[in-house]
Amino acid sequence: MIKDASVTGGFGDLIAVFRQSEPGTRLLPAVMAIGCTSFILFLFWLDPKVNTYTYVPQEVIYVENWTNERTDEEILKDRWEVQCLKDKYEEKRRESVKALGRMSGMDVEEIEREAKAKRIARGEVEVERPAGLQC
Repeated sequence: MIKDASVTGGFGDLIAVFRQSEPGTRLLPAVMAIGCTSFILFLFWLDPKVNTYTYVPQEVIYVENWTNERTDEEILKDRWEVQCLKDKYEEKRRESVKALGRMSGMDVEEIEREAKAKRIARGEVEVERPAGLQC
């Protein structure tokens, strides 16, 4: 059965069918079928090229200008204010990680105790906050 099939014979049959009928009867469906197929193939070709650019925002660097007349106390106060902000963000992140650990079934208190013991073994100490500092 396969040996009797040929591509040239198929094209010949297709041309014969188009010649037998009226010009618009089979031509419009054929054009529509070829057009739809071409459009779909075009979309497959176009898809990898669309939305491949990832927006990278420019880095903003803020510069603060201070006078030379600042005292050491003012400098330390500014530094501790920044450190308080960092500590707040770090605490928020730590709580999020703990919540995720609890959801995963981990013993977060045990992990925290082990981490604290390792920090103490390395000799890390927590710096005392100045009196009157409110974060």
